[in-house]
Amino acid sequence: MASSSAPATRNSSAKKGGSRTLRTIKRMALCVLAAVWVFIHNVLDKIIDFVFSLIYDDSQKKNIPEIKDPILLKSATSLAEAIRKRELTSVTVVKAYIQRIKEVNGILNAVVDDRFEESIKDAEEVDKLFDSGAISEKEAKETKPFLGVPFTTKESTSCKGLNFSMGMVARKGMKAEDDADVVKLMKEAGAILLAVTNVPELNLWCETRCNVYGQTCNPYNTTRTVGGSSGGEAAIIASCGSPIGIGTDIGGSIRMPAFYCGVFGHKPTTGLTSIKGISFRTGLEADSMVCCGPMSKYAEDLEPFLRVMVGKKISQIQLNSTVNLKELHIMYAEESGDMRASSVTVETKQILAKAVHHLETLSTYPVEKLDLLGFKSCFRIWRYWMTKEGGNFARDITNRQSEVNVWQELPKMLIGQSTHTLPALLKLLDTAIFPPENAEWAESTKARLQDELMEKLGRNGVLLFPSHPFPASYHYSSFLRPYNFGYWAIFNVLKFPVTQVPLGLSKEGLPLGIQVVAAPLQDHLCLAVARELEKAFGGWVAPCPVKTK
Repeated sequence: MASSSAPATRNSSAKKGGSRTLRTIKRMALCVLAAVWVFIHNVLDKIIDFVFSLIYDDSQKKNIPEIKDPILLKSATSLAEAIRKRELTSVTVVKAYIQRIKEVNGILNAVVDDRFEESIKDAEEVDKLFDSGAISEKEAKETKPFLGVPFTTKESTSCKGLNFSMGMVARKGMKAEDDADVVKLMKEAGAILLAVTNVPELNLWCETRCNVYGQTCNPYNTTRTVGGSSGGEAAIIASCGSPIGIGTDIGGSIRMPAFYCGVFGHKPTTGLTSIKGISFRTGLEADSMVCCGPMSKYAEDLEPFLRVMVGKKISQIQLNSTVNLKELHIMYAEESGDMRASSVTVETKQILAKAVHHLETLSTYPVEKLDLLGFKSCFRIWRYWMTKEGGNFARDITNRQSEVNVWQELPKMLIGQSTHTLPALLKLLDTAIFPPENAEWAESTKARLQDELMEKLGRNGVLLFPSHPFPASYHYSSFLRPYNFGYWAIFNVLKFPVTQVPLGLSKEGLPLGIQVVAAPLQDHLCLAVARELEKAFGGWVAPCPVKTK
């Protein structure tokens, strides 16, 4: 019996060996195909950049005026303190920012409606409060931390009396009847609303351009994009036209423009900030990915700004906690691995490595490199979860008066008769042509990635993640690389807090930076790391000369 079974055993072993060999060959073949695709993708990216560099040559680049007033270089926090101490008047500060907006906006097209006269009157009232003794320095600091400080926000965020078109021709000229909740909270904290800024049509595109206001340009290079949808906000903050601003984020809409324009932006743990008054949002939406967050030139403004925006939910997060960087677990990923996205450039990897190394010298724990499978499907996961947001996009972009038929609208666009932008029609085409993502796959993949990251990050870990494969690209080139925003969008799906941190300029003079990610409700870790990296690498860099005395 033993001798008769030997051939069967050998045959079984041979089959197993053959099966392993076949699997090995398949894996090798897939690796080769992946390498070939990456090579092709890189070549295509270079071709895209070359062609667009011919379209947008250096002769088209416009420089914004130098910064002459030192007030414009102060953080919102320091401005508030100077106003409380009567070292500066609120009127002086507000007028300085109004003047700066007038200097740069003709070049950038960032601000699309303003309340300059009203804001000066608001500032006069603030100064009267202090001069009369109606409010003390201590009381102002405790109850109205931004008293007398100007701020801006997106045009798609409801601000009473100001334009509220959301970038849609169907709403052109419409004024907001009330303030969004986050705007109310800022006003209650004493901040003075200056203006609203440009957005793409209904906020859904990775560039800031619409048929109501046109295109916003990057202050570092006007031939480059500012990202979307908080692109107008990032541009005006980076160029010192506003000290702080409110952004909104459903797929990177705070962090993308913050990266491209070299400022700080924080996407809070989802659910912490009210979304009532954000485009069509009523605040009653269940389980939405949308959130509001602070944008600023300086890291020190993020925490007090977020504290105001969170309102009554402040007890859910630990903004008062002191973060010991020695006890922080540092993790990083060099790229997502999503084959749809461009490869991360060497320069981008180098700045990430510098940030990792700096934090490694402070922490007592070894740095860990992460390569999680879920990151390889950033775009697809986000695409699925966007279908859970509710609403009807085809109807929403007509201000809910009718429903756009993409097949009828495309011919109109070709002859210049459509009132909608190409990104809006592309979104409709995506729904009409491509099949939806498999729900079981999308939900299980998201859950697995969420669990893996939660376990890794815990209560004292942060993940340093690339913001994007490369710095701000030429206007319109995003149409040829639409999947790169997955680097931001995946964290909307996961609902983790993320801070976009500027880390100097590239060889071309464009902002570089990284994302700092923490587990839900651990926003304070992101903010602490942002402050440390700003201290180490300098943070925001002025996009123009600064006049020194």
